[in-house]
Amino acid sequence: MPAKKDKTESPEAQSERFRKAVRDLVDAGELNPTETDKALDKIVSTQLPSEPRAKR
Repeated sequence: MPAKKDKTESPEAQSERFRKAVRDLVDAGELNPTETDKALDKIVSTQLPSEPRAKR
């Protein structure tokens, strides 16, 4: 289980903690950046409207 979050953590420290967690997942083979990008592209492409909405 992740350690309890420090409520006074700076944005820089939070960003570094996140980057370390991502590196750990990639190193463990649990996160594949290429597959993740493809999955995100698929999600976004299905959520975007095919035509811009008319202003009301």
